[in-house]
Amino acid sequence: MKKENSLFELIHSLDNNEKRYFMLEATSKRKDSNLSKLFEFLSSQKKYNEEAILKKFAGESFSKQLHVTKNHLYEAILKSMRAYNIEKSLEHKLKGMLHDVQFLYDKRLVHQAKTILKRVKNLAEEYEKYTTQLEVLDWEAKILASQFYVGSIEKDIDNISDKYYEILEKLQNSREYSDLQSKMFNNYYKEGIERKNENYKTNDQIINQFILKDENRALSFKARCCFFNIHSIYYKINNNWEKAYEYRKKLLQLFEESKRISPEEMNMHFAAVNNLLPVSLHLEKYKEVTNLIATMRNITESYPKVKVSEDIEMKIFTHSNIAELSMYVRIGETEKGLKLIENITSFIDENERKIRKFPLLHLYYNIAYFYFSIGKYSQSIQWMNKILNDNSLKSVEDIHSSAHILTMILQYEQGRDELLSYLARSTHRYLNKLEGLYDFETILLSFLKKNSSTKNKKDLQKNFKKLREQLAQTRYQPGERNALSTIDLLAWVDSKIEGIPFHEIMKRNASQG
Repeated sequence: MKKENSLFELIHSLDNNEKRYFMLEATSKRKDSNLSKLFEFLSSQKKYNEEAILKKFAGESFSKQLHVTKNHLYEAILKSMRAYNIEKSLEHKLKGMLHDVQFLYDKRLVHQAKTILKRVKNLAEEYEKYTTQLEVLDWEAKILASQFYVGSIEKDIDNISDKYYEILEKLQNSREYSDLQSKMFNNYYKEGIERKNENYKTNDQIINQFILKDENRALSFKARCCFFNIHSIYYKINNNWEKAYEYRKKLLQLFEESKRISPEEMNMHFAAVNNLLPVSLHLEKYKEVTNLIATMRNITESYPKVKVSEDIEMKIFTHSNIAELSMYVRIGETEKGLKLIENITSFIDENERKIRKFPLLHLYYNIAYFYFSIGKYSQSIQWMNKILNDNSLKSVEDIHSSAHILTMILQYEQGRDELLSYLARSTHRYLNKLEGLYDFETILLSFLKKNSSTKNKKDLQKNFKKLREQLAQTRYQPGERNALSTIDLLAWVDSKIEGIPFHEIMKRNASQG
């Protein structure tokens, strides 16, 4: 993003409530009228256009120094959002209360400052805000000194010091777990989660760290969350889905038993539900998946005092529908899937810009895959092209890889033999750039190239049976399971061998499971 577009990007990141709050604040101050005018105009622009801005405000004096006004507007928005978020974020609230302590202390209203400081201390201890707790201790020591230690004893000073080092220990412990979690997730998402995970030996080294041997070594709620997260992703990478499920369940149980009601906890609770969903889907626990989707959609009800942001609303919508649509593919539920897609597309038409790109592309993929599953190949290709034409995020290579593979299968299904040879070469080049092809990708690409023009039904069926044998014998590689589970290739091959629609094969497999 170019520097001159930073203001435009900031304005368009605001939700409607945030924009309304800023405008009310700006219009209440006559000196800020220029800022509100510029704010409104930039809000109306679909794409940043400085020439249009200069033309619109040609008669205004501020247009002669537009860069200065833009800087003032940028700063004014950030200042306004600090005030707007003071109750929305516990961190903002605690910082605001500490500012109040400073103000009262400067006014020599020390007794009042101590009253607010006690409230800050209680909140910081309840929600394990260790850096704030350290600030509180600094204030307690400062107030003792300002009162010349009247009424205090040496033990009071020792207590502050002991508590300080106790918090530092917890802070270091939390940092260690957080760092290990970041390293594990970095390995998982590096170069896209579908590529071969060359770092799985490093993951073994992470999981064998002393502090990961016993959850009781995690000294805080956040550290325990990291403990369960690290183990669950480790077992998922290594294809041990039952163990991954066990740790995902333990993580969710932490939040179900917690009485914390801050925005941070709500977001972490949402993530715990969202991370358990794909594991439960893989293990075909469909009743639990249905319950988890309901839990996700109603999660804000568990946090009645938390202001619900537009971002969490978009995340709930996107991820719950990804899970539900994925489940309908797996159980061959066509009618409910089609009805759900109607609702999804209607919502996307109005809110696409508000949804983060990563989950949005995942939603596109699931819509395309559902259409593929019921034989609506043209509709599937339309949604697939939305993914293939988007190169904005390197971290969605898992979706781009699967999109390339599924696009080839779609072209095969539509009998576009002339495209398959070209697509096979371009897909091979694309996947090879991601540190090599998986065995199943090499097998499938070879099959599609060789059989694109095969018309003899007996020969084709014979070749499909051979393809199935080859895919069934493909050995698992750490990190590869995500790729294989994105498209159920064996079910597709079975549908070709038996002459039964793909969704019927999926329904049969689900009923037998």
